[in-house]
Amino acid sequence: MVKDLDLFAAAMAGVKPLKRKRAAASRVPAVDATSAPSPAAKSTAKSAALKLATARPSVVVPKPRPLPVKPSAPELSPNDRQFDRDVSRALSRRKLSPEATIDLHGMTLAVAERAVTAFLARVTAQDLRVVLVVTGKGLRREGERTIDGRIRAEFVGWLNRGDNRDRVRAVKAAHAHHGGTGAFYLLLRRRSSASSRSLRATPQR
Repeated sequence: MVKDLDLFAAAMAGVKPLKRKRAAASRVPAVDATSAPSPAAKSTAKSAALKLATARPSVVVPKPRPLPVKPSAPELSPNDRQFDRDVSRALSRRKLSPEATIDLHGMTLAVAERAVTAFLARVTAQDLRVVLVVTGKGLRREGERTIDGRIRAEFVGWLNRGDNRDRVRAVKAAHAHHGGTGAFYLLLRRRSSASSRSLRATPQR
């Protein structure tokens, strides 16, 4: 027994005891590298936190109210209901004559429409009140062309287009001494009430 102890002591003579720090370190559990957040994940999380901290509350912009729609003027038609009665009576009794006249005889439809538009622009710029447009009474042939009747049929439609409608207040067939059914009176809109003037009665020659 003593011999065995001697042999054990001789075998352990060169062995040194472990230091405490190494022993303590050996007791610390190893960290799993796969569970640690990556640098990219840390950067993303930091950026999201910064955005959340600096974000401004969203502002709700109210929708603009739609502009009021200007009511469209009623379509013109050659009748006495839209035409001023006093003006019509003065024209009938020859106490009033149209202040300007245009004659569309011999024109093609396209030329006649352009002429009417230019005529209306001119007379409204002059602030006239009543004008006369001569279209012709009915169909008339010149060679192979049929004219006048088509102009008369299309004329009121031209008045309802674009700026023409804003310039004309009413339209009606002329009295016999001004061309009858082959001509039309146009009652124009005044540019302003300040520039309005009374109609001058011009005796018919």
